[in-house]
Amino acid sequence: MNTAIIIEPRCHKALPFVLENFLENLSDDWNIIIFHGNLNWEYVLDIINTKLDKYKDRISLINLHVDNLTPKEYNDLFIRRKEFYNYIPTETFLVFQTDTMIFKKNKELLRHFLQYDYVGAPWPWYPLQNGHNVGNGGLSLRKKSKMLEVIEKETDLAYLEKLFFNTSTNIPEDVFFSCTTKVELNKPSFEEAKLFSVEWVFSEITFGCHQPWIHRDALRNLYPEIETLILLNDR
Repeated sequence: MNTAIIIEPRCHKALPFVLENFLENLSDDWNIIIFHGNLNWEYVLDIINTKLDKYKDRISLINLHVDNLTPKEYNDLFIRRKEFYNYIPTETFLVFQTDTMIFKKNKELLRHFLQYDYVGAPWPWYPLQNGHNVGNGGLSLRKKSKMLEVIEKETDLAYLEKLFFNTSTNIPEDVFFSCTTKVELNKPSFEEAKLFSVEWVFSEITFGCHQPWIHRDALRNLYPEIETLILLNDR
């Protein structure tokens, strides 16, 4: 078994579409955990009961006991709260958000990436100027034990934050994990990662996408279903 997780405390109008997309395109050995908030619990239950009833056995709910999350609080869940990972019951897990989707005709590509410790859409730059640019966390595949090892060994957050921003502020969790130099992560090459997800770097063939409006015209010709996701994100 494997686990896909989404952290969404809002009543986001893209949530029903995205949940159905992932449940439909991930095989039955993938379960989904929805980390919801205090204010969208009934909204999430309604989505499950009205739109996702046939997938109920694959869905679990966990209340974060917050009304919303700032970007820093979202990042801190992954970086600073080791206990968060206790809720994820499998070694391999997929992170997705309300601006992501799987492309049905390429869903089998996921199998190729299960061997890796971390996979995300590649960036056309090096966030920490250290040769690491794979990649984005919005749609990402990870190994739990490796994420915990990075947390254990990457202790100088202030140093990483200054590398990223030239100031002391919050570092994105995907940069923290994917650009680590303290833990050797088995990651795909830049070219391979393009087959996993499209964000800033375009690829005609890819498993999924994050923020598809970045390459709206090019993606729309190949995957017209992105228009629904884009509109639901008010783009």
